[in-house]
Amino acid sequence: MTKKKDVWLQIRIDPELKELLKRVAKAREEDMSTFVKRAIKTELARLSFLPDEEKKALGVLQES
Repeated sequence: MTKKKDVWLQIRIDPELKELLKRVAKAREEDMSTFVKRAIKTELARLSFLPDEEKKALGVLQES
């Protein structure tokens, strides 16, 4: 089995947002990359682009 290679994604954000991300990630004992990846996946789950099991793991409630 071959492992998928990660790709780089560059974005621009204002310095205040970067500092807030850094503080929140540190408080959660994770790096900023992990925090941002989870935030993106959570939004994709909320928009129903991810399977139900992954939605559940991310804490996204299913609508009835």
